[in-house]
Amino acid sequence: MDDATLEIEFRRWEAQQAPWERADPIWSLVAYRLARYLLDAARADVGSYNSRVSFAARDQLLQSVASISANIGEGHSRATLRDRTRFYAYALGSAREAVSWYAAISDALPSGTVAARMAALTRVRRLTLGLIRRGSDHRWRRS
Repeated sequence: MDDATLEIEFRRWEAQQAPWERADPIWSLVAYRLARYLLDAARADVGSYNSRVSFAARDQLLQSVASISANIGEGHSRATLRDRTRFYAYALGSAREAVSWYAAISDALPSGTVAARMAALTRVRRLTLGLIRRGSDHRWRRS
C-alpha cells in the first residue's frame, strides 16, 4: 500500500470517530490518531481471520497494538517531559512488537493487508520517534 492509499483510509476512519474522541486534546497528535486507527484495523484483521490465526498470536498482536495508543495517551497526560518521553518510548517498543506479530500471522492475512499495516506501523514509529527526540532535544537545551 502506498502512502496516498494509507492516507485516504486513515482520513476515512478519522471522519467516522465519535465527537467526544475528536474533542479530546490528544486528538491533535497524529501519532495517537494513527495508533488508534491501527487498533481498529488489527481488531478487524484478527476478527476476519479467526480460524487461521492462533488465539495466542491474536492476543499478542492486539495487546501490542493497543499498547501503542495507550502509552502515547498516558505519556501525553504526564506533567514532566521525562515521564512523557518514557511513555512515548514504551509506545515505540509496542509498535516494533506489533511489526513482529503482524509478521507472525502474515500467512493468514491477505498480502495487501499486511503491507498496509506495516506501512501504518512504519509511520507511527517515525512519528513516535519524533515525539521522543523532541522531548530529548528540549531536555538538553535547558542546560
